[in-house]
Amino acid sequence: MSTRLLPRFKADLGELSRIRDYVTKTATGLGVVPTALDGLRVAVDEAVTNIIVHGYGGPGEITLELSAERGDLVVRLCDKAPAFDSANEAPDELNPDDSRTRPGGFGLYLMKQAMDDITHRPLHPGNELTMIKRNVVDVG
Repeated sequence: MSTRLLPRFKADLGELSRIRDYVTKTATGLGVVPTALDGLRVAVDEAVTNIIVHGYGGPGEITLELSAERGDLVVRLCDKAPAFDSANEAPDELNPDDSRTRPGGFGLYLMKQAMDDITHRPLHPGNELTMIKRNVVDVG
């Protein structure tokens, strides 16, 4: 039996730069086309920020896995924060007439725009968020 070690990051906004670097390096190594990298970084950045701010609200840890599966890029984020599925709460489009009294609130929308599929699975304890971007891994 083999044990696979996945990268773990502290649930801290100060880790976002390191996480973005990891995502870029790993995705590039998997053969993700360069045009998909910006959207990928945005989606992961928003997901991690939501875990840190809304999930933990304090100390915690996030496991991040990227893999290539038949030309698709699969991103899995796992945490031990209280179970919460916000993936279905994102609007499909933004209404420019909405009056906003506070910053933020666009993260889920941005994630849905950048990725083709987003699913949540509660863990006991925690959450697993899986995001897929289709046909972005050069399999040639």
